[in-house]
Order: sequence, then structure tokens, then C-alpha cells
Amino acid sequence: MIIFSIIYLLFLCAYFVTRVGDNIKHRAINKTILATMYLVYAIVMFHVGGFSGYHYVMMAALFLAYMGDLFLIFDLNRGGDFFLAGNVCFATFYLASLKAANVPFVNYFWIFIIWAVLISLFIYLAKKYPNVLKLGKMKYPMALYLASITLHGLLGLVSAIFIGTTPLIVMGIGSVSFMISDYILTLDRFVIPKRKWLIRCNSLTYFVGLLLIVLSLGL
Repeated sequence: MIIFSIIYLLFLCAYFVTRVGDNIKHRAINKTILATMYLVYAIVMFHVGGFSGYHYVMMAALFLAYMGDLFLIFDLNRGGDFFLAGNVCFATFYLASLKAANVPFVNYFWIFIIWAVLISLFIYLAKKYPNVLKLGKMKYPMALYLASITLHGLLGLVSAIFIGTTPLIVMGIGSVSFMISDYILTLDRFVIPKRKWLIRCNSLTYFVGLLLIVLSLGL
């Protein structure tokens, strides 16, 4: 785990350079290596750990994230479709985990209220300030995508809080980091584009989030 994490983080450091560089080939190779690393590690840990049942949904989520990473290099919309489906799988996994741990719904129903408020606020701001949130025809597709990643992240948070096992805490933190990365990506794409520091923050929170999620499978 330590060796894998070190190598992964070294490639992530390299990605901080290739992601903002002009050579798309180097960027694509670098990102493909990172994505393949987290997926292969997850597959190995899945089999070694003897997981079954609803954990297959987690593996589906990671595979969809992997496909999203590959498509996102060249096509934002197709990559986003894979990530949206992956977020639905992540959210389903957390709901199944909460049910398996016998956590009463009354303990975490409030996250759905926060979720609805956040997405409603995003749609309101997108309509109210079109010159700030330069979404154009992407307003509703982005609202749908942000709804999926926000639900994913919030359910990861409540799973970490109310289940409280080490794997779910680490995984939940990873999902929150993943969620933050997509809010940063939204800023980069539609509010203040082409800021290298913002792009690197997106890469950091995303790939560290995925790292934590897959590492949790080995804990």
C-alpha cells in the first residue's frame, strides 16, 4: 500500500505539469497511468479482501470513473456521462452500506435537504448571474451532474460519521475530496478558466480522493 501510494503520488506530481502543458499526448499518457493504477489496485484489493454483494456496485463506480477519466481527455460531455453514472453507483453503495450497518434513516435524512438546497442554489445563481456562471446551454446538464456528485459526496460523509469504521471513514473522506474537485472543475470551466493553480487543485483533490477510496478497500 505504501509503495503503491508513493508511486501514485509521484505520477500525480508529474500530472501537475502535464495537465497544464501544451502536449496533450503527455497529458493523456500521464492521466491514463494514474487512472489505470487506481482501478487495478481496486480490483486486486477487491479479490484479496473477498468482497461480495453490494461491493460490486463500488467496483462498477470505479470502472465508470476510469472510463470517465479516459473520455474526459478528449470529450467533456462523454466523460461527464460516465462520471454521472459512477456517482449514482457510489451513492447507491453508500446507501447500501448505511442499510447494512443498520443506521436509521432519521440519522441522515438531513443530507437530502442540504443536497436539494445546494442544487437549487446553483440553478438560481446560474439564472441570476449568467455573466458570472457562463454555463449557457450547459446550465441544466451541469446541475444534473453536480446533483449526482453532491449526493455522492454527502452520502460518503454521513457514512464516515455514522458507520465510523476505518475503511468507511477513509472512503468517505475520499468521496468528499472527489466532490470538491468537481466544484473546482466547474469554477475552472465556467467561471474563471485557465488558472493553472485552480486546475492543479482540481487534479489534487480528484486523484487524492480516488486514492483514498481505493486504499480503503485494503484496510
